[in-house]
Amino acid sequence: MKRIEYRVEVLPFSEQFESHIKEVVERLSELGNEGWEVASADLTWHPSYSPAAQPHLPVPVLLQREVVSA
Repeated sequence: MKRIEYRVEVLPFSEQFESHIKEVVERLSELGNEGWEVASADLTWHPSYSPAAQPHLPVPVLLQREVVSA
């Protein structure tokens, strides 16, 4: 039976997502090179987000990868 491990990576996000897209893609590519795959990401805007107070909101991304036994 295959075993899976999980981790949460917090990525930057703002109303102008395009300004962070390169940074997000680069970080996800780094993680992908380590075997991590995005399992889930919630980019739904929430009323508690205040761009004035937090111009770069953290977005949690759930990652998964297969555990390889040595």
